[in-house]
Amino acid sequence: MNFNTNNTLDTAGTKGARSKPATPSAPETKIPAADVNPVSKGASDQVVLSQEAQTLGRLQAKINSSPDIDLDKVAEIRRAIAEGRFEINPDRIAENMLNQNDLLG
Repeated sequence: MNFNTNNTLDTAGTKGARSKPATPSAPETKIPAADVNPVSKGASDQVVLSQEAQTLGRLQAKINSSPDIDLDKVAEIRRAIAEGRFEINPDRIAENMLNQNDLLG
């Protein structure tokens, strides 16, 4: 198919047959912004967060304010491993995993 300069369409195999000229689209109607979203004078927007969203916000703030790695704790664990006194407590690990699950819901 080829478009010519008259906005018509030539189709292969129809030897000069042409379709109707393209129909122009309807003119765009513009609405003043004041009519799209009217707001009363003195009105204010409010956002109310759920209890869960507030809790997540506090947790995020706590995470953001804490250091990524507790270097003192890492050093203590390394010393304990080197001295052979590092103990793995599976019950404590399981309890901490359950506590994290409770925080996340």
